[in-house]
Amino acid sequence: MEYFCTEKERKGTCYHEFYKGEWDGRSFWREDSLLLHDDVCTGLKLHELFAAAVPEYESYGNTAVTREAWEKVCLLARETGAEVLDAIMEADEWVQQNFETEDVFYILGL
Repeated sequence: MEYFCTEKERKGTCYHEFYKGEWDGRSFWREDSLLLHDDVCTGLKLHELFAAAVPEYESYGNTAVTREAWEKVCLLARETGAEVLDAIMEADEWVQQNFETEDVFYILGL
């Protein structure tokens, strides 16, 4: 993967964790999570994209993302194009697998 990584590939703690299902309020760095380094998030302005699609988004908090909210993220990424779209599409397979069994996933900020 170019934009995201897994827990095994993580170096440090400057990541936004895509956490499968409901967050339990205490667990981090799960093996089934997808991680986005803050430098990538900032460089591609994904904070702004997430905030536009999910008004409750907090880059340094925890945010529930529903299927409908993710569809908005994808729509805005398509409108933006280029690397933003590439990054979001890289996460999309993980997100779609999550939605096969879960109603939400969480983005856990730094």
